[in-house]
Formats: sequence, C-alpha cells, structure tokens
Amino acid sequence: MKYRILHTNMHKGGWGGQPNRILLVSKALMERGHYVIVAAPKGATLIKRAKSLGIPVFDDLKFPKKFSPKTFCQEVLKLRKLMEKENIHIVHTHGSQDTWTASIAAKLFNPPKPVVRTRHNTFFVENHVANRFLYRVLIDYLVLVSEGILDVYKRSGVLGNKIEKTKTVYSVVESERFKDAKNMKRNVISEFKISEKFPVFVKVARLAKEKGHIHFLKVAKEFLSVSKALFFALGEGPLKEYLEKFSSDLGIKEYIFFTGLRSDVPGFLSIADLFLFTPVSGESLGTAALEALYTKVPVCAFKVGGIDASVEEGKSGFLLPVGDEDGMFEKMKIVFNRRRLRIMGFNGRRIINRKFLLPVLVEGNLWVYQKILKR
Repeated sequence: MKYRILHTNMHKGGWGGQPNRILLVSKALMERGHYVIVAAPKGATLIKRAKSLGIPVFDDLKFPKKFSPKTFCQEVLKLRKLMEKENIHIVHTHGSQDTWTASIAAKLFNPPKPVVRTRHNTFFVENHVANRFLYRVLIDYLVLVSEGILDVYKRSGVLGNKIEKTKTVYSVVESERFKDAKNMKRNVISEFKISEKFPVFVKVARLAKEKGHIHFLKVAKEFLSVSKALFFALGEGPLKEYLEKFSSDLGIKEYIFFTGLRSDVPGFLSIADLFLFTPVSGESLGTAALEALYTKVPVCAFKVGGIDASVEEGKSGFLLPVGDEDGMFEKMKIVFNRRRLRIMGFNGRRIINRKFLLPVLVEGNLWVYQKILKR
C-alpha cells in the first residue's frame, strides 16, 4: 500500500536534527512512491528546503509557542481541511504545538485519522491531565529517536499502558550529502586559511542555551593555553551575539569562528581532528555527532540522552559527565596522537554503517505506519 502522510513541525528558524530528519524521511518516502506533504510555519527553513527538493508543503500556519485560542482553532480547521483535501492516511507530528493542533484536527474525522508523534528530545514530560489526554487519547503511536527518551517517559508515567505503543527509530546520516566532501574540504581550507600544523575542533549545533556553547568556549580557552588551535561553531540561533562577545571576553576571539548555517558541513568535518559535543540538556541522539563519526572523526561528548548509542567510550570517542570541562580538555590532548585518532575514526564509521543509515529510518517509520493502519 502507498501511504499519504502529513508531516508537521513547529520550528521556524534555524536548522537541526529534528527538521533534518523530517526532510530526510519525507524525501525517501516519496522516492518509494508514497505521498508526503510537510506543514510548518510560513518562512520556516524546513519549508524552503522541502520546496527545493520538490516535496509538497503547506505553510499557512504559525504554531505559536504562546497559546492563543483563536489561532489554535483557526489552525486546527486549516489542517483538517488540508487533511481532507489531500486524503491523508497518517498524521505524523514532531513538536509540541504542532502535535496538539494536528492531532485535534485528525480526530475531527470519522473515523479519526491515526496520529504518530516522533519525540526528538529528552526534556521531562509532566504527568498531568492535559498530557495524559494527549499521549493516551490523541496520539496513536510514539516514535523515539533514542532509548534515552524512553527513560524519560518511564520516569514520568504519562503514557500509562501506551508505553507498549512506542518504537525507537534512530535518526540517521544522509550519506549523499558527503559525496562532494573533498571539494568542500578544499574550499573550507581556502576560505579560512587553515594550516595542517594546528588542531581543528568542530561543533555543529543551534546557538541555544541547551547546546552548551559556553562549555565549548571555556574548554577552547583551556586548550589554547597550551597549543594554538582553531575552533569552528557551525549553526545559527538566538545566542550568536552573546557567544561572540563571550569569546572576545575570554581573549580567544581570533581562534573561534562562528560560521552561521552552512551547506558544506561535510567540508568542516573533513578538516576536524575531534568533534566536540557539549549539550547540557534535551539532547536525544546527536545527529551532528553521527555525521562526525561518518566522516571518521572521533567525538568527545557530554553524556546526555542517547549519545552512547553511537559514541562508544574509548572506541569511537569519549563520554564525559555534563559540564566536565577539565575532563574534555584532557581528552582533547589526544589530537597529538594521530594514529589513535585514525583508529577511533574507523571505528566510528563502522558504527554508523551498521546502525545509522537512511534505510533504517525509512523502514522504522513504515513499520509504525503499517502497524497503526492495520488496527
């Protein structure tokens, strides 16, 4: 059976693992003959990228973080109309606001349309009446991007008996993006005048509080006290000006590059000696870390969420307690042992090839769709 799927996402600006996963799975499902339409706020980066790939979109939405009864009712009706017009079989939501709006719209049909929710972070879910209604009544199946998220729901108890209707489906690496990595690498080296004499450290994440860039900068300061090196922070977000000023206050501004959102991430990963993963909360799996491992770059990570699904201590990288800057500094010294780095890089690539490539994500989603439609 060929499915007709509506994917929804509340985020407007920036780019991260959540919209990237939606884009990847939407493109792959369409290539297999399924119909997919992506709904997100007007001007969302996801909408722009989906359009560029020929994926149908719907963007007459706001999904505001602050609840507005009027906007909520209007958007419920808009999505209900869209589902009817497009003859949607499955509604697949990904964020908080869009889940409430789209799931209510789906349940206005007779029979109700099934709702799948993918949970992308490890923030705690309160066990109160509204959330119990959402998870036990409105959502038919819950997809988790790592086992760490399941632990959150077990501690919360909000799922009740619905705990059985969950499935872990890892996020994955889009290997196609890396085909031109060599040219990207040359361009990055030229653009930033990078010398092979100095270590290069890379972090890819939204410039947001939970991503822990403060730790990234502090450990950079510590490393620069013993050796010259270059540090690249790829991504955009609300903390950009603050972080740039903080690096200046630390006296390391000339060695830190805030590049903004880049389409040539594989080029930066190709020049990295070590990938620094410093989130302090909310992280589920770490798509950026997966891409580093695919590029044979070891990962030095704070142990949050499900990062240990890909980063194996001492084999493909290092796992440290959240906020352990001194521990990260000690591990970063491994960049002076190139042979060990190469061994860890090959181990990381093997892990990705085994568990984190696109067919795993697509088959996992299709399994869930088939499961709920059979019911």
